[in-house]
Amino acid sequence: MTTHQLELSNAARLWAMRVADPDFRDWDGLTRWLEPSRAHLAAYEAAVETDEWAKQILTKDFER
Repeated sequence: MTTHQLELSNAARLWAMRVADPDFRDWDGLTRWLEPSRAHLAAYEAAVETDEWAKQILTKDFER
C-alpha cells in the first residue's frame, strides 16, 4: 500500500467513525471530502464495511 493509499484509508476510517457518532452533524464536511474523487467514496465504503464486520465479530464474541 502506498503512502497516499494509507492516508486515504485512514481519512476514510476517521470519517466512518465520526459518522457513526449519534451526534454527528458535519454532513457538509463529509460531502466535501467525498466529492473530489471516486477513490474517497470507495475508501469510505470500505471503512464502513470493515467497521460493520468488526462490530458483528465483537458482538458474537461478547455473546459467548
